Amino acid sequence: MTVWRKYGALRVPAGARLVCVFFLLLIPRFAPAWQQAQGPHAKTQDSTNGAYEVASLTAELARISAVLEKKPGAQELTALRDSLPAQWTVTTPEKEYAISTVFLRGQLNADSTSIARQWVEHLKAQLESYTAMRPPGAANSRAELDSILGSPEFAAVHPPTRWDIFRQRIAAWVERMLLRLFGGLVRYPIGGQILFWAVVVVCVGFLALWVFRFTVSRDRIDALPPGHVAAPTRTWQEWIRAARLAADKNDFREAIHSAYWAGITRLEDTGMLPKDRTKTPREYLRLILQPSPRELISPAAYREPLTVLTNRLERTWYGNRAASGEDFRDTLQQVEALGCQLE
Repeated sequence: MTVWRKYGALRVPAGARLVCVFFLLLIPRFAPAWQQAQGPHAKTQDSTNGAYEVASLTAELARISAVLEKKPGAQELTALRDSLPAQWTVTTPEKEYAISTVFLRGQLNADSTSIARQWVEHLKAQLESYTAMRPPGAANSRAELDSILGSPEFAAVHPPTRWDIFRQRIAAWVERMLLRLFGGLVRYPIGGQILFWAVVVVCVGFLALWVFRFTVSRDRIDALPPGHVAAPTRTWQEWIRAARLAADKNDFREAIHSAYWAGITRLEDTGMLPKDRTKTPREYLRLILQPSPRELISPAAYREPLTVLTNRLERTWYGNRAASGEDFRDTLQQVEALGCQLE
């Protein structure tokens, strides 16, 4: 090969360039053969350290267990032994674990397939328990935390407001003042005792004043005579007038009600009944049987008309039944029998 310089540039003969091009064309033909020669070696290197995740290794162990369960022959056991890597590398979110297959390889023979299968099942159970106990991922943890903090019991949880910070500062200032005050009293024991007893006297005096005021207020309440009820302001004539006004409006229930109280007021005026409106109509009816020193007429003379009035009042007013004009006219007759002079 001749190389020379012309005009300062290096030139290569045309024959040398053709040889280089021919060599480059032959490289793709030899590459597959080289890869095939290197393939088993590389595969052997990868098989010496199998990398798995938990799920994929669990599936591989399940496959091995299924093969061993079928009682394979010597050739199948040999092929299974050769397919095993030197160790399984399990990748987890925490770290990587290396599981040696030396024991399993030693048990892959016709006499100890059951031991090998038990070892595989035990390892598979350990991996499945790890999967079941594995904590949730960061995304699930964040979602679960948000759901917990979004519950009603955490609704009031929030950063301190300006008002909270102000109150904390006031409380801290008061605490400092008290510590300064009582810290100074340590140096003056007599002054501390005087202050202590002064506080005790003030507290006891305040408690005594509260008890005194409470007792006085109860005495005022108890001073009202029990059973004393103010007398009604309406006379029996006003009750009769109210009854007739209600009858003019066809409100006979109200008319009978007013007429009844006209009769009761008349009996109270004569002394036949006490002036106590806390009594029920039936209690008035029982009291009418008691003798009265102010009235010459026997109370029994008022019992029949008061009984009629009471029954009609209970039926129409309390029983909410309809009343008619005839009922009202009969009521006036019973009231007149009680002593009410009707015009």
